[in-house]
Amino acid sequence: MATRMKAQIHMEDNVVKDDELEKLLEDRQEQKQAASDYRKIDKKAKDKLATVQTPKPFRVGRFIIAEQKVDAKHVEFDSGESTRLSIKTVDGD
Repeated sequence: MATRMKAQIHMEDNVVKDDELEKLLEDRQEQKQAASDYRKIDKKAKDKLATVQTPKPFRVGRFIIAEQKVDAKHVEFDSGESTRLSIKTVDGD
């Protein structure tokens, strides 16, 4: 895959040459769309399931649809200082 190089990000770009890291980042990029597609389809499926009036559990083809009640609870916690990585492709994907 040919990589289009974007204009430099700073006057002196820092470039890391690490084949393993580059492969991991390429694999991650390929999976991003699959994960996004899954989330969209999952939401549509759950919205459709909400319209079904049959008592749970029930079957749809090879799928068993069940529901479990989750009691309300109060959650309180502090978070520590952290950093957030941003990983993008050179061409903006």
